Amino acid sequence: MFYLQGMRENNFKMAEKCFQEALITDELCPASIKKYRSSLRTFFANIGPKNFPELNNGDFDQFIMAMKQNGAGNARIANVIATLKWIIARLERKGIVFPHLDLLSIRKPKVMKSETNYLTEREVEQFLSGVAYHIAKRPTVKNVRFMTLAVFLLQTGARIGEALSIDIADIDRPNKEVRIIGKGSKPRTLFLRQETFYWIDRYLALRHDGQPALFASQDGTARWKQTDVGRSFRRYKEKSGIKKDFVIHTFRHTFATQYLMKGAGINVVQTALGHSDAVTTLKYYAAAVEKAKVREMINDRHFDFMPQSASIRLGYEARQC
Repeated sequence: MFYLQGMRENNFKMAEKCFQEALITDELCPASIKKYRSSLRTFFANIGPKNFPELNNGDFDQFIMAMKQNGAGNARIANVIATLKWIIARLERKGIVFPHLDLLSIRKPKVMKSETNYLTEREVEQFLSGVAYHIAKRPTVKNVRFMTLAVFLLQTGARIGEALSIDIADIDRPNKEVRIIGKGSKPRTLFLRQETFYWIDRYLALRHDGQPALFASQDGTARWKQTDVGRSFRRYKEKSGIKKDFVIHTFRHTFATQYLMKGAGINVVQTALGHSDAVTTLKYYAAAVEKAKVREMINDRHFDFMPQSASIRLGYEARQC
């Protein structure tokens, strides 16, 4: 059960009711609720046993200091605080009074916004070429399955959990699409290209099982698990020789960033990703796209304004220093 020492049972009941209501209205998905529960445990483990209405702003300061002393990062601390503020706001709407707490005055550490990571076209080719090399040497269910998944993720922008939840019967071949249930239980359609079908068909031809899942375990007795996917991904990532740090979710970022850089409309990419609004899409990808455009501009001879002779002279003088 979720209750633990340091968090009173009454708090658990109040928070759990908020979670269940948010689950019914699709405001939160089960995975998000699991993270919220973890944040709640972390908060009360650091400030001690208190009822929700007894909380004050000093408790949040105490939490921040305790987490920093334990080596927690600012992003983790900010996430826990955001969870508590979400719960408290829900409880206030239910008429529960917090006489010693001002939500607007709760302090939190500064979190530096990180730039969305994605693969360049060259890096995509480098990664897939590494997988293709092993397939060319000896095609197996294992390596063809991974290639199929990698191409599927890069071509559709699907989350790894969404891809692994697909059944073979879900694929609409005449319309080249597949319906999925995405984050927050929102339905969405993924559109498939012919090269994706090539790898799907090649993978399915190697399988001799009755497993309905599109991506099955190697022995065909179960659905392929994310933990097993991670092991395969890390192996091919290491073999690819790509120096930048990236994870399998980077394939989704690559899909979005590459389409935006090539001129796709923000609303179109938003729909493809399953974001509820364009603001979310912009938040993740605008900076990466603009940076790529600046790099392209700097290296485009069309925008040169320095005479070539000056560039050569300056380069020569620099070598003499």
